[in-house]
Amino acid sequence: MHHKRFYGWPLVGLGFIFYGLGIAPAYYSWGFFAPEIIDELGISRQDIGEVFGTLTLMLSLTSVLAAITIERWGLRATVTVGASIAALGWYLVGKADSLFDLYISYALIGGIGIGLSTLMPAQTLAVFWFRRFRARAIAIIFFGAAIFGAIVNPIDAIVLENGGWRTAWVYISAISIFVAVVAAVFLRNRPEDIGQQVDGESATEPDADSPAAAVKTSVANSPGDNFTLRQAITTPHFFIATFADIANAIPWRIITAHGRLHLETLGFAPTVAAAILGVRVGMSGVGRLSGSLSDFVRPTHVMTCALLMSAIGVGGLSFVTSANMAYACVALMGIGYGAAFTTIPVVFGDFFGRGAFVGTAGMRVAVTGIAGFFAVSWAGAVADKTGTYSVVLTALAFTCVAAAVLIYSCRTPRLKNGQR
Repeated sequence: MHHKRFYGWPLVGLGFIFYGLGIAPAYYSWGFFAPEIIDELGISRQDIGEVFGTLTLMLSLTSVLAAITIERWGLRATVTVGASIAALGWYLVGKADSLFDLYISYALIGGIGIGLSTLMPAQTLAVFWFRRFRARAIAIIFFGAAIFGAIVNPIDAIVLENGGWRTAWVYISAISIFVAVVAAVFLRNRPEDIGQQVDGESATEPDADSPAAAVKTSVANSPGDNFTLRQAITTPHFFIATFADIANAIPWRIITAHGRLHLETLGFAPTVAAAILGVRVGMSGVGRLSGSLSDFVRPTHVMTCALLMSAIGVGGLSFVTSANMAYACVALMGIGYGAAFTTIPVVFGDFFGRGAFVGTAGMRVAVTGIAGFFAVSWAGAVADKTGTYSVVLTALAFTCVAAAVLIYSCRTPRLKNGQR
């Protein structure tokens, strides 16, 4: 099938939907419903953290599988199957009667589902279809999670009041079914599959990964060589960029899982906590869009600024004494996280080229997921023992600063002569 008009931009709009609706409702609802789940099932804050951490671990490890299925069967099949699996998981969460049930439904089945249907496909879509406009495409797609995520907790509060937390998971399951249907009908894998070229260039123009095409790209955004996966993961750049991703992701995941518990410990009412957490996700949308600056300036510099903003925000959350202070902190954290989240795929694409992107991104997401699993569980354990999350948040702020310093020093790696 051949499309006369470049299909990449409609796919970006589709990515906005399947990524936003595919991940935001289940991801952000877990922590909000944590107090009710704790009370009804008799589990601890550490249990809440460990279940959420296991979800992120499964999401991350499944991203490696998603990379394989995308290469073999394409984006459409991967997202459709993944969203269908997720729908089953969320439905079973609403039927859970024990901690074990939550591990199976939310963490295992749900984690596999969103691992296949959200993060890897969203990044890969932008990298496969765009070069010059890559950061802008990723920013728009990831903006979907911020838009939908910002309204999740306020809607959760309404559903909680009128139907309970179990009813909410039935609705979340229905949303994932909708995502599966949309992906099955409209999603496509690569531009070459439908007779088009990267960025919508004509077939007579050079491929977007060729030296001739690179001349058309800004100097600040000139691409790295097309590394193989093995070559890429042996560079220090891979480890530094992965550490930067970990430093950005872990504070976000900890606040997602423990944010309401932390804010209520500080004396905030549930409705106020919901509003604060909603602002955090909403402001991440501003950050995700600002990540498109990586099309104009060095992506590592955008990443540095984003990590420093996150450090200020998460550090400030450890001792907030008023709602206004909390709003300011989550706004900084949201902008920083969103900008870094958009920028890190651009960094990897810039460092290692399109050919190694799926493999390196899959490994990065897997490593980040493993780190996140232990970090979210650790945060809950510390809070159970000390009654506060302040030590955890302070440590995370220092980690963000360290990552900012390291990523700032990175320059695009080049293969040595003959290394192909």
